[in-house]
Amino acid sequence: MSPPSSDRTLINIIGIPGWIAIIWLGGLVYSGFMALCALIGLFEFYKMASLKGVSPNRYVGFSLSILILLYYWFSPQMSETIFIGFLIMGIMWLLIEELFRNLPDAVGNMSYTFFGIFYSPLLLGTSIPIRQFDSANQISITFALIVSVWACDSAAFFFGSHWGKKKIFPRVSPKKSFVGSIAGFIASLITMNMFYYFGLLGTLFTSYDIFIFSLITGVLGQIGDFVESLIKRDAGVKDSGTILRGHGGILDRFDSLIFAMPIAYLYIQFLDLI
Repeated sequence: MSPPSSDRTLINIIGIPGWIAIIWLGGLVYSGFMALCALIGLFEFYKMASLKGVSPNRYVGFSLSILILLYYWFSPQMSETIFIGFLIMGIMWLLIEELFRNLPDAVGNMSYTFFGIFYSPLLLGTSIPIRQFDSANQISITFALIVSVWACDSAAFFFGSHWGKKKIFPRVSPKKSFVGSIAGFIASLITMNMFYYFGLLGTLFTSYDIFIFSLITGVLGQIGDFVESLIKRDAGVKDSGTILRGHGGILDRFDSLIFAMPIAYLYIQFLDLI
């Protein structure tokens, strides 16, 4: 049975202002929150994986994930050589430990362990250095990316629900339509340009960069939604978790950011700004 609408309303009343406050505070508050979300997302992924009969190595998975998140927090102070060295040792740890676990589907166990690390902590964790980049330059690209994703999701849902007929991937997400997807991208484009117009992104970015960020949030963000839907369908579940009551789990709420944040991070790296 679906959670009552009052649960969803309560989450919105508490969650939205709280989320905005966390982004505004930045620093350890924001980084700690995002790290916690990434680890909860990993827990949700491993729980879905267990429904398929595999046994991810949670100890190694969480240990390597914490290492990755610490690297994002301390980068660039943490040496890449040290980070890669610990990462290699962690991978070897997983491979050796699987020898002694005496569980069926050893390759599947290791594969799901690695994929969980890549999907949640590695990708979502990039939101940490982006926020640090904001603090160093007194800009709001983190907030712009998140609001742009929100605008995309809201517009896609509204226009898709009312006028969307032609579906994009009905076998993965039966309700997502081309009309909704196009409306979502336009909403992302408008949102990013509003941040740019009002000077909230400083002078580091050009109008071309803003268009690229709009593509990242308005197109790749929606692809992230499809990917998470694919993972849930493969596991045979409706939501990744129940921590957010009527809104599902962390992966359900952060699926678009899991794609948008790392590509935005790489693009800022490409501009040689981080």
